[in-house]
Amino acid sequence: MPQKADERRSFLHIRALMATTGEGLIAIGPDGDVIVFNETAEELLGVPRSKTSGKPYTSLQQPKIEEAVEHLLRPRTRKTSHTMRVVIGERVVTATVAPYDFAGRRAAVITLRDDTVLEADRRRSEAILASTGDGLIVFDPDDVVTYINPAATMLAGLMPSAFLGKSTPLWEMLAMMPEDGFAPAIDGSQVREVRLEEPAHRIMDVRTDPVLDEQGGYLGYVATLHDVTAEREIGQMKNEFVSTVSHELRTPLTSIKGYIDLILDGEAGEINEIQREFLSIVKQNSDRLVELINDMLDISRIESGRIHLKIQPLDMSDLIAGAVDTFQAVSDQSGHKLVPKAPRDLPKVAGDRDRVGQVLVNFISNAIKYSPEGGSVTVKAKQDGDMVIVAITDQGIGIAKEDQAKLFTKFYRVDSSLTREIGGTGLGLSICKSIIELLGGKVGVKSTPGKGSTFWFSLPVASKDLVRTPEVEGPGAAGGTVLVVDRDPQVANLVQTYLAKQGYDVVKAHTAREALTKAIAVRPRVITLDVMLDDGDGFDLLQQLKDTPETTDIPVLVLSIVCDEGRSCRLGAADYLEKPIDKNRLITIVDDLVGSVTAPVVLVVDDDRNIVDLLCHNLKSNGFSVVAAYDGAEAMASLRKTHPDLILLDLQMPVMDGYQVIEKVKTNPATKDIPIVVMTAHQIDRSRIDILGLAQQKVDKPFSADDLARRVEALLEDMLVNS
Repeated sequence: MPQKADERRSFLHIRALMATTGEGLIAIGPDGDVIVFNETAEELLGVPRSKTSGKPYTSLQQPKIEEAVEHLLRPRTRKTSHTMRVVIGERVVTATVAPYDFAGRRAAVITLRDDTVLEADRRRSEAILASTGDGLIVFDPDDVVTYINPAATMLAGLMPSAFLGKSTPLWEMLAMMPEDGFAPAIDGSQVREVRLEEPAHRIMDVRTDPVLDEQGGYLGYVATLHDVTAEREIGQMKNEFVSTVSHELRTPLTSIKGYIDLILDGEAGEINEIQREFLSIVKQNSDRLVELINDMLDISRIESGRIHLKIQPLDMSDLIAGAVDTFQAVSDQSGHKLVPKAPRDLPKVAGDRDRVGQVLVNFISNAIKYSPEGGSVTVKAKQDGDMVIVAITDQGIGIAKEDQAKLFTKFYRVDSSLTREIGGTGLGLSICKSIIELLGGKVGVKSTPGKGSTFWFSLPVASKDLVRTPEVEGPGAAGGTVLVVDRDPQVANLVQTYLAKQGYDVVKAHTAREALTKAIAVRPRVITLDVMLDDGDGFDLLQQLKDTPETTDIPVLVLSIVCDEGRSCRLGAADYLEKPIDKNRLITIVDDLVGSVTAPVVLVVDDDRNIVDLLCHNLKSNGFSVVAAYDGAEAMASLRKTHPDLILLDLQMPVMDGYQVIEKVKTNPATKDIPIVVMTAHQIDRSRIDILGLAQQKVDKPFSADDLARRVEALLEDMLVNS
């Protein structure tokens, strides 16, 4: 009796729990009769217990549930659960039919959950998601697609019925290449640009974000499709507009600026002081217009990713000294004092020499403009960890704090009487910021109104693997024939005037066909090439020149309004110069190119820059082309590009010493015949005397640069005779 009482109490306890649980519970016996039917199930189904208990499961009056029970009770069917959603009146009920063992026979248990509120929330959420302009695709942890909103259907041409409930990779849904497919990491997001042509041309930013629960558990991810077609096309149109307008302006400016310079230089006869003054005003304003156009093109190139950077190790001390020298005459005239403070032992930075110089010039120019007469401008540099920081400090008007945050944005200018008087486009600082950030650095400003400003930028210290490749510099006046290819006769005549004054014979061509014919017939020492030709693309002509045996070795200098230095170099151009043409730069490049193919080339290697500069000057004066290297690594980099006729080599150098250079040069079949003249002021390392024996001659420091130049000339003459 006590045992039966205990069993009864236990049953009543279980029965009480079943009656108070929030879920409906129904147990179906092996014969299909309802053996358990709790109060919650009665409430959810709206069927009295008296009409179901002990009755067949069909008394539940729910066809979907009954169908699942019937399937589960059949012999030899899989014992798997079935979950379904049923609507009963105003209720939304989630029903799960699962198998259980009843005295060795198969039976079924049904759980019912009231999801009415949850379903209402889901519908509200889906209504919100459906109304958004961005496409949304929701994935569960197994990459099964659980939701696609109408915007995603429209943007990507998706058919929800083809993907919902199925495991489909995102890249497959968006017709991307498999290797471009991506899904988010659990702790981060990803963004990828996707271009579709079907069902319509569309550019989308596709962002994937993980969905996590409160404990950080991974629930899946959401892909957001944002249509940026209009933005990209407007940006492209803007860049094309800026480029087209700038190009059309640069063509006439080339002639305007060039011929004004020739008149001021007296090429058209003597001019009086009033004429010189008026022409100087025209020149000054044409220069300002060129600067404005260059700024616009720089912005366009940076935004479109077409800026070409030549990363190499840079000595900031030398760059700062050069920039200060550039402004010395201006500062003397304006009464400013320029003070460089850059230690010589600064590590080299990784950067583009021309672009970093552009930033320095911009910062120093602004410091002088906005400083009172008689004020000083200090240019400092220091190492800070793995960065080098350059700071330009002035004693000018200063900048309010609210303006400092906007200084480096495009077209922004501080509004004051002084800035309005000085003028400008508001592009310079934005360009500087973009350049420095592309090089891996940062820019900033510190300023107090009335007490001056400090503009600074940082650049990463160059790694040991980054080595400068020295260029060939030709002798002062090389002479010879230059083929000038330009569709504009006025510009061709201008280039001819520049080069003829330097002693060159000039042959002109205005079409690609004419240029190729004359290049084969004349065999010029250098070709200057405008890549915008009426009868074809100048880049195609450049490729033809490099593919034609008679012209393949002729250096080509691209002179163009088309800003594509990278493509020019890839196709084999020796150098690149934008229009309007800088006369001095043009002559220097042509001299160097002609010298590199006509004059003997001497590679000068020494870590003492003064010695290198002195030797190069004297060698060029004696008709030699030179390559200046400041350590052994630079010398080896140069040898991969240029085959010199002789090497002047110091022994004691950082990075790679002279002994290592000798060994590498003499053990390489391609360079072993190059004579080496050793220059040293140190005692010879006797343990490496066998390596030193591979050199041609030895010269002790100090020596006369003129005498050394004569010895080099005699040595090369002897080698020529003996060969």
